[in-house]
Order: sequence, then C-alpha cells, then structure tokens
Amino acid sequence: MLVAASSRGLTGKGRAWLCALLAFAGLQFPGDLLAQDSRKGRIEVSSASTALSDGVFYLDARIDYRLSRETLEALRKGVALNVEMQINLSQMRRFIWDDGVASLRQRYQLSFHALTQRYVIVNVNSGESASFGDLETALSQLGRIEHLPVIDAALLDDDTRYEVALRSELDIKELPASVRLLSLVWGNWRLASDWYTWRLR
Repeated sequence: MLVAASSRGLTGKGRAWLCALLAFAGLQFPGDLLAQDSRKGRIEVSSASTALSDGVFYLDARIDYRLSRETLEALRKGVALNVEMQINLSQMRRFIWDDGVASLRQRYQLSFHALTQRYVIVNVNSGESASFGDLETALSQLGRIEHLPVIDAALLDDDTRYEVALRSELDIKELPASVRLLSLVWGNWRLASDWYTWRLR
C-alpha cells in the first residue's frame, strides 16, 4: 500500500527526514498541500485514428492530460516533465498471440519558465518547440496529435489485418534524482493512460 498523502502516519523523525528531502527537491510537503488541493492527475486517450495518405499511415489523436498536485507543484518549481507517447502496430491473429510489427516512441517535454511566465513544450524527437501563456492551453496542445506519420503502407501486407495501440505516460525516469525518489513514494506521480486500440485503416 502506498504512503497516505497525509503526514499524520509519519513519526517525528520520519516527517523531519521527508521534509528535508522535499526541501532539497524544492517542493512543499505533500500532506500540507493536500489540505489545500486534492487534485489527482490522469492521462486519457479520448480518441485516435489512422488514415492513409500518399502511401503513409498518419495518426490523429486526442489525449487528455491532467497533472496531479505533486506534478503541478514540481512543474511550477522548475522541474521539467517528460511525456512519452507509445504507438505499437501488430498483426491481428485468431489463435496465437498478435505479432508485433512496429513501434514508435514520441517524446515531449513540458516546462515552466518563471521569468517569462510561459509554459514551453518541446518535441524531443524533432526539436520543435512552442510556448503558451497558460497551462490549460499548453496541455491541450500537448494532447493534440495531428498527421503524425506512423508507417509506410509498402511495409505492410495487403492480406493481413493490423491493430494499432496507443498510450501515453509521464516518464519518471527523466526526473531529477531527488524528485524521482519522491515519485516512488507518491502514486500521483505515476500518470499513464490505458492502451487505446483500433483497426489500422
């Protein structure tokens, strides 16, 4: 069972150690924050589809991102959040396990620049970046996937049925070491969507 968000279950020494660790990470004590905000995070793929254009299958998707209290506080304290979108393509078979054909990892980084009060999204794969004046707009743009190339149709068999699976998650491996340690304790750092699957078209 994960540690409760309230600090009442900790001994005096445990609370002191935890507060010191959080101070080192530049964060507030989660139990104190919870009294002000019970926000829970989530990632959900609300829609996804593929379409063939000029011999290439392209992906359009909408992903809803809501930051947890802990991740929001970390972002505003200058911790960059890394998001990985995973796309898997497999053959559909009736009596044996589906055979993986291809996989794609699309990575993004969301950060907050205190000096300019702007939220910045960087497409790690392409290096492209964009900035936004508020978090809601930034998260909406982060979740808007349009015309992303997935696979060349020439690599696929016309007589085979294929399935696409999409998910997105907060990549805690890229967090600073001190914050990554906290993410192992509080489950609200572990943000990931379920797999969203559909037939390739």
